[in-house]
Amino acid sequence: MTYSKGDVVYDYNSKPKVLGEIIGSGGQGNVYELEGSSFLVKIFHSERLKEEEENLVKKLETQIKMKGSIKQTNVSWPQVAVYSQDKSYLGYAMKKMCGIPLKYLAHPKLYEKKFPDITRENMIILMISLVDTISKLHELDIYLGDINLENILCNPKTWKISLIDADSYQIHDYPCPVGRPEMTPLEHHGKDFKYIIRTKESDCFSLAILIFQCFMFGRHPYDNIGGGNPVENLENGRFPYGPGGSAPGRDGAVPQGNWYNLWSHLSFNIKGLFMQTFKEGASNPESRASLDEWRRGLQQYLSNIKSDYFTNEVYPKFPKPREE
Repeated sequence: MTYSKGDVVYDYNSKPKVLGEIIGSGGQGNVYELEGSSFLVKIFHSERLKEEEENLVKKLETQIKMKGSIKQTNVSWPQVAVYSQDKSYLGYAMKKMCGIPLKYLAHPKLYEKKFPDITRENMIILMISLVDTISKLHELDIYLGDINLENILCNPKTWKISLIDADSYQIHDYPCPVGRPEMTPLEHHGKDFKYIIRTKESDCFSLAILIFQCFMFGRHPYDNIGGGNPVENLENGRFPYGPGGSAPGRDGAVPQGNWYNLWSHLSFNIKGLFMQTFKEGASNPESRASLDEWRRGLQQYLSNIKSDYFTNEVYPKFPKPREE
C-alpha cells in the first residue's frame, strides 16, 4: 500500500494519527508531516519491509531505547514505532527539524538565494555546530556513515545544524546500510555498505569532504584538471590543492574557475587539516584529522576572521594578498 495525505497510521496503543503532506522521498521510504503535530513519520517502502522487516524492527527498538541519551542533541531520532491498522510495522515517528539542507549552501549560485546574508563567520559557526553534534554521537558509539549535504539542515537564524535520516546510523551491531561512494573513504570502496563497520576515522573522512564542499561551494576535494570522476580521483589520492600540486592549467591541477581564490582565503590550519586528511589520510585512516582537531582549527579560523586577518566574505573573487 502507498500512503498519502489523509491516510491514518497508528502508534503502539492503536491511537490513530493522520498523515499530512509528503515532504521527502528516498530509496528507503517516504517522510510525511503529521497533522496537528510537531513530529514527522517515515514509512518504509513495502519492498524494503518485505526484505528486512525483522532487522529494521530490531534496530528501531534499539534506537527508541536510546532516545533519552539523544534528547539533548539536535538529531531527528526515532521516537516511537508506527503501524497500520492491523498492527503491521510501517516505520517510525521523529521530531521535525527546521532548517535548509546544506546542499543549498554548497552551491555558488543557490547560496545567495537561500542564505543571502551569510558571512564566513556564520559558515564556520555552522561547521563547529556540526563537529560538536557528531562528537556527541561518537561518545555514544553512534556513527553516521552516510554523511552528505542533503541529510544535514542549517538554521540561518542560529547557524546551528540539525541531522536527519538518523535511522540509517550505525548503532551497536546494526551497520549503516547506505552511503555515497564520493563521500566514502577508500577502505570502504567496493564493499556492500550493509556489511561495513564505520569508525571515527571513516566519519571524519566524510565530514572533511563535506566541510570542504561548504567552503568551496560544492567543489569535491578530489576534482582536478584531466582527472576522472571524484570517486576515481579519490581512489588514486589525487588531491590537487596545497604544496606539490600540478602547475595551474596542467593535468592534475586545481580546476579552472574561482576555486584557487576560495582555497587561498582558508586559514593555514584549515588547509593543513584538508591536506592531512585527503593526502596521507586517503589511504591511512589514522592520519586523518580528528574531530578535536577540526574544532580547534575552525575555532582558530573564526578568531582570525574576527581579528581581520582573513576575509569575512564567503565567496571572494580574488586570491588572498600575500602581504596580509
